[in-house]
Order: sequence, then structure tokens, then C-alpha cells
Amino acid sequence: MVQRPVRVLVVGGGAAGVITAATLLREAADGVGATPLDIEIVERDVTVGPGLAYGTSERVHLLNNYAGRMSAFEDDPGHLVRWCRERDEVVGAETFLPRQVYGEYLSGLLDGLPGGAAVRRTRDEVVGLDDSGTDYVATLASGRRTSADLVVLALGNPPPRDLPEIREAARSYAADPWAGDLTDRIGRGSRVLLVGTGLTTVDVAAQLTNAHQDVELVAVSRHGLLPLRHHEHPPVATGRPVATGRTLAEVLSAVRAANATDPAAWRSLVETVKAGFNAQWQALPYGEQQRFVRHTARYWEVARHRMAPAMADLVEGLVLDGRLRLAGPADVDVSGFDLVVNCTGPAPAATPGWNPLVDGLAARGLLRPGPHGLGLDVASDGRLLDEAGVPARALHVVGAARRGVEWEVAAVPDIRRQAKSVAGTLSVVPSDIGSLVG
Repeated sequence: MVQRPVRVLVVGGGAAGVITAATLLREAADGVGATPLDIEIVERDVTVGPGLAYGTSERVHLLNNYAGRMSAFEDDPGHLVRWCRERDEVVGAETFLPRQVYGEYLSGLLDGLPGGAAVRRTRDEVVGLDDSGTDYVATLASGRRTSADLVVLALGNPPPRDLPEIREAARSYAADPWAGDLTDRIGRGSRVLLVGTGLTTVDVAAQLTNAHQDVELVAVSRHGLLPLRHHEHPPVATGRPVATGRTLAEVLSAVRAANATDPAAWRSLVETVKAGFNAQWQALPYGEQQRFVRHTARYWEVARHRMAPAMADLVEGLVLDGRLRLAGPADVDVSGFDLVVNCTGPAPAATPGWNPLVDGLAARGLLRPGPHGLGLDVASDGRLLDEAGVPARALHVVGAARRGVEWEVAAVPDIRRQAKSVAGTLSVVPSDIGSLVG
């Protein structure tokens, strides 16, 4: 007698989808009475793994975290470094890898994993999803239908929010900062306006100046804050939790007091705060969370999501040479630039129009926007909530779409944690899918 495999549909084949699939395979193989799996990953792009975040071909684009922290597996932190060394890459735990290399790592993640499972990579798009009560039936853009016992929404990031006033005023406007023709749209002496001053702006600035040495860049944002610099060596959390509070003022006061004891160790303080951030976030009342989103989030993000040292050197050099200038919205004339690039970062996952599956589920009341409109609403275990707040039977969300319910959701360590949680549900799948077949 053979147990029928649990059928898993992963919607999206970027980092979140592949890490989740790989984690499910490892956890199922390691469990008592190993659970056989049949996993299908549906992804629009040719390659499964890199997604938008790690699909760049620009070697100047580096990870903004140490290789020793970017393993796909929580219980095997050296996995990525070993993989690199097997390919003769000179890599240590403190290396900041090119994002292209990390994309290649993700592309091969499902090769050579424990047996007893089938993994299919389907180039298509899920445009509809129905729950029959015993299984899920997904409709693909090609017209094919596929069934699953458990579904994982690993949707990735929507494109940036549209900026109609800037788009209409610009001579030339790039809505997609990752467009393949970006460097071809400018020439010698071009003036480029980058809207935003986060990590996307840093990447675009590096890419454009690498291709055109004399391009003039202006980055514009309300705060005018670039990401801070990583130290060459990974900081370690202090191990002493920062005092928490029920108001944002109390939390900030505790963080400032902790920082005052050793201002030079602020990176270690960030690591400490990060470790307990989601618990503190969920302990704050809604209004206090809203104050954080409006007034504090940007300051946290520039300290939390830092630049690799080499990238920081490059950006600081551009600023010193006058090739990159920071400005406020009132200080720029959009029409005076040869190209304007929207680098404001991804829109929320619930934004209409970017994903037909999201639109369809929302129209049928099977999902609702999460807190503060930052993502999709999910239960504490990551299951999607419908408009009445009822959790889906076996439909899980991983990655950036969980933002709002939690705050730290989209970095690889966050995705690993979420993937392990999904894997934990394999032992409690409905009894009908554990039926025996001869």
C-alpha cells in the first residue's frame, strides 16, 4: 500500500516560492513516516528561482546581506557558502555576493534534494482558484486546470505605484526600474531623476553610472535618506531584549536608551530589535502602528536594510564627485531630465490590476487587504483571510504579501521562517488526502 502524495501548488517561482518548495521537500523527507509530495510551481518567467529580486544580470548589483545569512535553509546556514565553493567561487560567510550568483543558487535549489517527491516547473500564470472543499482547483492563463491539496501564494512584489503627475511631466519615464532597456534610454551627459532614495535607487544608480560614466543623477524623496552602510563583519544581536511598550513613544524611548549605552554598536542594536520586531509590532495598537508607518518606518528601513560595503563606497564616491545629488520634491523640475525612473519600491500586494489571481479572489470576497493596506490579510499561521476574516482551509501566503500583519516578512530569513511554518501543516492535512491507493 502506498500513500497518495500530498499535492502542493506554489503560485510564483521567485525566491519565496522556491525556498518554500525546497523547505517542504526537506521537512517531508526528514519527518517521521516521510510524507510523499507532488509539488507544482507555476511561474510566468522561463527560469524558476531568481524572480525579480535576483534576476539581474548586472554584476555590480550585490546582495544587501552576508552570504552566511542567505542560505535557503534555516537549519543549514552554510548551505549557500558550500554551494559557491563547489563552483570555485571564493566566498566566505562575510561575502556580499552578486545578486546574479544568488539567483543561480535559487535556480538550482530544487536539484538534488531528497527523493520521494515530484517537482514540476510550469511556465504559466495562475489566474483563478476555487476551493471544492476537498481540494483546490487552479485555472491557468493557458486554460489548463490543476488540482492541489495545499496552495502557497508566493506572489512576489507588484511593480511600483504609478506616479501620474511625475509621469505626465516627464520627457521620458521608466515605470519599471528593472526594465532591460534602461541603460539604452540614456546617453552621454544625460540627466536622470531617480524617484526614491532606497535600495532600488542605489542599484539603478550603480547600473547607470557603470554603463555611462558621465551621467548626472538626482535622487528625490521626502526624507532624503539613503540606506546606511553594512559593516564588513556581521553584527551580532546583543542578546539583551530591548524593553517593549504599548505605544510607539515607549518603544522609541527604549531603543534610544539602549543606543545611548554604546552608539558605535548601533548595528548590533538593529539586529536585537529586528529579532523581536514582529512580536513588538503585533503588540502595538492599530493607531500606534499607523504612527510608525507614517513617521518612523523610513528611519527604520535605512538602518535595517543596509548597503553592502562595496556598494556604499560606490554611492559615496558618486556623491563626492557630484554625479549623484539628493534633493527634496520641491527642489526638482521633472521636465528638466532626460529620463525619470520610478524607484519608489513595490506597491502593496492588494493593489488592483497587477495580478489577475489577486483581483479575482478580491472580487469574490476570498481575500481582503491587510492592516494599513500594506499587504493581504492573513491568520497567525499565514493562511489567507477572506473578507469576513475566515481563514482559508489550506491556502497560505509567504513573502512580501504578509506585510502589515507582520512587519519583517520579505527578507530571506523571514521567508525561511514562513516556509517552515507551512511545512508544519503537512502533518495536519485533511484525512482524505492521506488515503491509501494500491
